[in-house]
Amino acid sequence: MFTHIRRLFKHSVAYGMAETISRGTGFILVYIYARVLSAEDIGIRTAVYGASAFLGLFCTLGLDNAFLRYFMNEELADKKKEIFSTALCFSFFIGLIFLLIVSFNAESVSKILTNGSSYPYIICLLFVILIFDSMVIYPTLVLRAENRLGYFSLIAFARFTLFIFLNIMLVWILKRGLVGVFEANLIVVVFISILLLPVFRTNLGVSLSIPVLKRMLSFGVPTIFTILSMRVIDLSDRYVIMYILGESGKAELGKYSVAYTLGMVGVMVFVNSFRLAWQPFFLSIEKERDAGKIFSRVATYYTMFIGMVILGITLFRQEIFSLYASTRYSISLAGIVPIVSFAYILFGLYIIMLAGIFIREKTKYLPAITFTAASINVGLNFIFIPAFGIIGAAYTTVIAYVTMALLMYVISYRVYRVNYEFKRLFSAVLITALPLGLSLIVQPKTISFNFLYRAVLLMLPPVAYIFSGFLLPEESHKLKTLYETFIGKIFKK
Repeated sequence: MFTHIRRLFKHSVAYGMAETISRGTGFILVYIYARVLSAEDIGIRTAVYGASAFLGLFCTLGLDNAFLRYFMNEELADKKKEIFSTALCFSFFIGLIFLLIVSFNAESVSKILTNGSSYPYIICLLFVILIFDSMVIYPTLVLRAENRLGYFSLIAFARFTLFIFLNIMLVWILKRGLVGVFEANLIVVVFISILLLPVFRTNLGVSLSIPVLKRMLSFGVPTIFTILSMRVIDLSDRYVIMYILGESGKAELGKYSVAYTLGMVGVMVFVNSFRLAWQPFFLSIEKERDAGKIFSRVATYYTMFIGMVILGITLFRQEIFSLYASTRYSISLAGIVPIVSFAYILFGLYIIMLAGIFIREKTKYLPAITFTAASINVGLNFIFIPAFGIIGAAYTTVIAYVTMALLMYVISYRVYRVNYEFKRLFSAVLITALPLGLSLIVQPKTISFNFLYRAVLLMLPPVAYIFSGFLLPEESHKLKTLYETFIGKIFKK
């Protein structure tokens, strides 16, 4: 078991380095945009990119979600080029149709997406970006399937470096504002396409396969409705804020976006790193006898680790917000950060339980799960946002992800039974909640002592795990072995 989990950990760390670079872009861009763009401009950017998250689904029609399943299938090993070429050409064709339609209706589309008709050029740029984005998905998935982590990390680093550089040049120095944001994005995605040319050249074939396309669409199309519902959960609050809060809606959306980004990025660095490693991992061990036991143990370790992350974010939320947001934004917005982070932790649990659904190829259940959660989210947005303001949107996101995780557990348990370690999971939650509760009950007034006090609280969970009897005998033995090996290396040096 530990051999498999070590492999998953290794790949998660490798992807984590790339993901940290990628998500680090979000932190830096928040810093830049909060100082250069107005809150209204940030709101428009959020609305347009939110729309692109929906539109991107229809450029691929779920083929990106089906791709790994069939590209890694040993029975289809001789059809890899057909799978790659069919998916790539189909997505390019769909994206091109969208671009042609929008080119003749840019002002109307602008009014729909931004509540204003002043951004037709930005809208056209967006649809060109979508074409290139849909094209680079498949070679990137090939790198994941073939565990070419070095190449994958190079792509992430190049994207990060160039995007930050171009945003500084176009948005900050040349003062091109929102236009500069989208121009930077287009240049980056074109450059990434060039870097991926060796993967295109190796996997692109001359023949397309209608049977392969039908099989991939039958698997992938149900995931569109699933991801569409998830996009609704993540992004519908933006549009409710923009339209419901009247004239201040765009500015309030900008404020919410700054806090939301910090909360999401802080956790998604870890959750998405795990997600990128998780699907190839569980597909590689699906036929092993103890696969369910491994999945269960992964859920426990995920809860232990991610609990530390949310604890750190919550304890130091004001410092995190003050560091990245300019003085134009109230420190009270920092309260949104841990709420959003908690929502995406629940998403990580959903991803873990997704394994059985994929293994049994029962993706038909996913739309019902996510549609239910999305419906609850949209309904509550219209209640919570007028009642509580923008923090109400963060609460509805958490409620939606709680719903999604619970429904996923009920259905996945019927499809592919995994006996999770609920006693240890509950203990891990309790160990995380205890120092958080102490931070609310006891709050030293001296700034330096308060900071030290919270740092000590952050160290309580690992101490509790080691000395409270939480660890199983084999885990304690493994931890002791790792410690002795580490100490031995130090003294040998």
